[in-house]
Amino acid sequence: MTFIRTLAVAALLASLSISARAQSQSADELAIRDLIARYDKGQTVARMDDMILFTGELKRPAIGSQKREEVAADRQPSAQAPGAPARVPFSRRRVTAPVRIEIAKSGDLAYEFSNSELSFDLRNGERDVIPSSVLRVWKKDGGQWKIAALFARPHY
Repeated sequence: MTFIRTLAVAALLASLSISARAQSQSADELAIRDLIARYDKGQTVARMDDMILFTGELKRPAIGSQKREEVAADRQPSAQAPGAPARVPFSRRRVTAPVRIEIAKSGDLAYEFSNSELSFDLRNGERDVIPSSVLRVWKKDGGQWKIAALFARPHY
C-alpha cells in the first residue's frame, strides 16, 4: 500500500512539474509574440550585442555592429519600381504572422518562423505590398527576450 501511495505522489509531482514547464513556455511564447507586435509597430525591441542580421537589403549577413554592406538602392526589395506611383512618406507598415514559435526546454533560446508583409501607401491610393519570410532566433538574457539572429527574405 505504501508503494502505491509513493507511486501516486510521484506521478502527481511529475504531472505538476510538466504542467509548470508548459505554462512557463506558454508565457515565454506570449512574451515573444508581444515583442513581434512591438517590432511591427516600429518600437524598439532588445537585441543581443552580437546579433546576426541578414535581410534582402544586405549583400551578406552582418554580425553585431559590423559594417553592413547593402545591395544597390535600386535592387533592394523595398525599393520603388521605376515608373511606379510615388509612395506616401511615412506610410511604411509591417505585419508579421508567426507560423511557429518553439521554446527550447532550457527556456533561454527560441526560434520563430513567420510570414511578413511590408507595405507602403501609394499616392494614387493603392498599396505596394512586399511579402517575405522571417526566421528569428531569440535569446533570454537577464530574464528578457532579445533578438539573437534575424533572417528576413522577400518572396521574389
